[in-house]
Amino acid sequence: MVLIAGLSGRLEYLWRGKRKLMTDIFTVFMWVALIGVGIWLTIRMRNARKSQKPRNDPAARQERAVWAWAKVLNSTSQPSAAGWTRVTMELEVHAPGSEPCSAEATWLVDHDSLGYVETGQEISLKADPQDPHYVYPNGPWAKMIE
Repeated sequence: MVLIAGLSGRLEYLWRGKRKLMTDIFTVFMWVALIGVGIWLTIRMRNARKSQKPRNDPAARQERAVWAWAKVLNSTSQPSAAGWTRVTMELEVHAPGSEPCSAEATWLVDHDSLGYVETGQEISLKADPQDPHYVYPNGPWAKMIE
């Protein structure tokens, strides 16, 4: 009887020890999982912030362009496709909220609208607010040459 009681006490001790060991392993696993999820979320949020930076490709610049006006300082033209003339201009761009700056642009201009881009004329255009040196035509009478 003493042997069984001693064995029973020993088994109970082992069982409690295993249970404590399982609890410790589970606790360590949960802490590792929690830290892993925290690191994963931090990396994910940093990558999300990076992707919100403004794009600088030509399509994005033209998409965010705002109305501006410019004075044509110099203009040269060369005949191009039927109905259009290739015009290279040196412009003084006046964009809202910024100082006037110089820009150079090459557009295809409709033959009937060549008077708009003669030296000394003021024209309506669109300018990238982040960099007003990038200008785009503001009307169907001219097309951007990429």
